[in-house]
Amino acid sequence: MGSKSQQPGLEAGRSLWVAGIGALASLAAGYAVYVVVPFYYYYFDLKNQMQRAVSVAAVETDEEIRRSLMAVVKRHGISCGDRDLQVSRQNDTIEMSLSYSEGVKVSMFGREATLWTLNFDASTRGRYK
Repeated sequence: MGSKSQQPGLEAGRSLWVAGIGALASLAAGYAVYVVVPFYYYYFDLKNQMQRAVSVAAVETDEEIRRSLMAVVKRHGISCGDRDLQVSRQNDTIEMSLSYSEGVKVSMFGREATLWTLNFDASTRGRYK
């Protein structure tokens, strides 16, 4: 009979472990979403700004377009050089592109580790008049 009375206690212990592991997995997934979602927001905002730049390409120079897009890049904290943003024209078509990487990092105990790296390629092409 002694072994039957211990059975419910073992079940409760297993349930506690499963709940704890589930909570840790939920926290890890929540943290990943919290860190990754802004990167995609910045990427789509940059693409939208590039598409808007196509509409003003007839009146702005490549350097003016580059300056306004680099202001967006700096505002979002995207790390890249000034000349990594490519702006080129051919006939009545303008093309803009920027390839960059963002690292998903975690810091613990005063050290920072990159868990994985996300690569982005923001580009657009359009005709202007």
